[in-house]
Amino acid sequence: MSVALWEAVAANKRRSTWLIVLLGLLLAGMGGSLGMLMTGEIETAFFGMFIGVVIWGVLLLVNLIGGESVLLSSANAREVSHDDAPQLYNIVEEMRIAAALPAMPRVFIIESPVPNAFAVGLKPERACVAVTRGLLERLTRDELQGVVAHELGHIANRDTLFMTLAGVTLGAIVLLADVGIRMVFWGGGGRQRSSRRQGGGGGAAMAIMMVVALLLAILAPLFARLLYFACSRQREYLADASAAQFTRYPAGLAGALRKIAGMQDSKQLPVNRAVAPMYAVNPLAAAGSANIFGTHPPTTERIRRLMVMQNETPEAPPANPAQ
Repeated sequence: MSVALWEAVAANKRRSTWLIVLLGLLLAGMGGSLGMLMTGEIETAFFGMFIGVVIWGVLLLVNLIGGESVLLSSANAREVSHDDAPQLYNIVEEMRIAAALPAMPRVFIIESPVPNAFAVGLKPERACVAVTRGLLERLTRDELQGVVAHELGHIANRDTLFMTLAGVTLGAIVLLADVGIRMVFWGGGGRQRSSRRQGGGGGAAMAIMMVVALLLAILAPLFARLLYFACSRQREYLADASAAQFTRYPAGLAGALRKIAGMQDSKQLPVNRAVAPMYAVNPLAAAGSANIFGTHPPTTERIRRLMVMQNETPEAPPANPAQ
């Protein structure tokens, strides 16, 4: 791994750590607000925080136990052996060695004519790579190698683990925010009893608390999503850089992205919103679009950066013959 890429990986890990910390603070804030709204007592804020942590833990446990199999099943991915897809299997093995992964990833094929791919695996030992039939049929070997390298770059950089943690925390924040909004507009038992006990001053304090809780319930999910998507876009850039490092041929991935972006069709590659952000190119996003709520950077910008890397690469290998 080059010094520049190593520094980028380290910086990415620091940003990801801060992302988890900030999302955790938002989750604690939402839980605390929910606790106060439940009883009208400030002292119950810690109970609300505990409830938030419990919800986060349950969501995380579900993802840790069966996350990979659920995602692969939802994409209709079928596991294949070397005999079923020798060229793909060889490429995955080559890139596994280049990425220094400890074990050979499991290989899957999705029977769709739309070219795309994604990888899952909370640990490198559990890595899985899924590619569509269209990717195998439409890409050259160098382009296919670039896409596989990009996906294994996510695994090597522990993107799947970080984004799972971030996604679970975001989900818990959204869930708590929804409950909080419902309590503000339709709840009131505990708050009304507290107001009567405390008199007029208590009622004014509770009104302020409700306004603050409502603002937090509206703004916290928005801010959390912005943080999550910004981190996701940076990780896509880093996975592209990792692929360039593994293959020593950035133009391969650039060519693949150019083809993939122009061939997305959600009717021929049906995906749900949980899986879509994991693909090399988000099949639910407009081609080349720039969006602060986008999980991927604009494809044109990704290609531009890769071609800059290509021009800086000392020796780009010639196209490999089909195997």
